[in-house]
Amino acid sequence: VGHSFGGVTAVLALVKEPAFRCAVALDAWMFPLENALYSEVLKPVLFINTEKFQTPESIAKMKRLSSRNSQTKIITILGSVHQSQTDFAFLTGNLISRILGMRGTLDPYKALDITSRAALAFLQRHLSTAR
Repeated sequence: VGHSFGGVTAVLALVKEPAFRCAVALDAWMFPLENALYSEVLKPVLFINTEKFQTPESIAKMKRLSSRNSQTKIITILGSVHQSQTDFAFLTGNLISRILGMRGTLDPYKALDITSRAALAFLQRHLSTAR
């Protein structure tokens, strides 16, 4: 599991480390992933995006990976911003966070709950030893 640059690092880890069976990429910054590596990402990835961060180019790269693996999923949490998946949204008050763009319109606790539930369901599905 990784956020932003760490999200694309989690995807890359699937290629570099055979022990990893899946990845969760939180608002992944897809730019650094080399085009040559796309054909090597064969394991499932869950992309959990925020509404205000992703670019069309980044989404296209995620779709490219999902087209190669039917278990790869892309979701977007409406009303969330890039910091919604971090603890920054909880460090300052509501007004200051909104002024600085650290909070979206969705309550940060709700955004974190959605993120956590989606990630845990995905991991449970792909890492469960009872198959």
